[in-house]
Amino acid sequence: MKAFRALAALPLVFGLGSAHASLIPVDLGLSLVIDVSGSISSSEYTLQMDGYAQAFRDSGIQSKLLSGQNGAVAVNAVFFASGALTTSLDAFQILDSAAAIDAFAQTLDAFGRPGTGGTNIPAGMNKALGLLTGIDGPMTTNLIMDVSGDGASSAFSTQAARDAAEAAGVVVNGLAIGSSSIATFYANNVVTSDGIVVPAASFDDFERAVREKIEIEASSIPQVPVPGTLVLVAAGLLGVGLRRRRAATV
Repeated sequence: MKAFRALAALPLVFGLGSAHASLIPVDLGLSLVIDVSGSISSSEYTLQMDGYAQAFRDSGIQSKLLSGQNGAVAVNAVFFASGALTTSLDAFQILDSAAAIDAFAQTLDAFGRPGTGGTNIPAGMNKALGLLTGIDGPMTTNLIMDVSGDGASSAFSTQAARDAAEAAGVVVNGLAIGSSSIATFYANNVVTSDGIVVPAASFDDFERAVREKIEIEASSIPQVPVPGTLVLVAAGLLGVGLRRRRAATV
């Protein structure tokens, strides 16, 4: 059983630009899959996007996102309602500095709602998977799909989308908004076997939950040892070698 952890904007270019995302090695490819169905009011949509923006503005999260070998991550956002919607945020943005992350956060904060309708979670997941693994997808094997929403959809279709992601090596995490039944649906149908569900009791709780989840996802980036740590490791290995040499000469 998976654990519970209780207007389209114009394209923006960060670093070398989203058109070249597949040519730039990154430490994480992250797709934000965002529910904009009719059950979400205008004010709740604003709380969602503000929550994402504040998470990316968090200095601790920024440090983790930039702490890998390549010092960069690729992030996009896919919106879904009755189907997957097409916006400028489909394209992956390379975030390779605090300034680039702040600019992406500002884009999320100001991004107009691209549509509304029913709740088709697998449509959003399938589109995100195609973008993550497609020819213009991030140059990394560390791929995460981050699905958030306040409703359920066909269990059969959602499980099929989840299984396709898992087969492609993509981790799917979920942020379930509202009742415990939504969290249960996400646990049973949305997230992969190595994924997590972070519940938000309401949209007022969304910022806390999304910050927690993105911090967990940023922690999947292997940390580059600081120079002092490398020196200590080298000294330790040297000491082991000297002791072995002395033992051999006794």
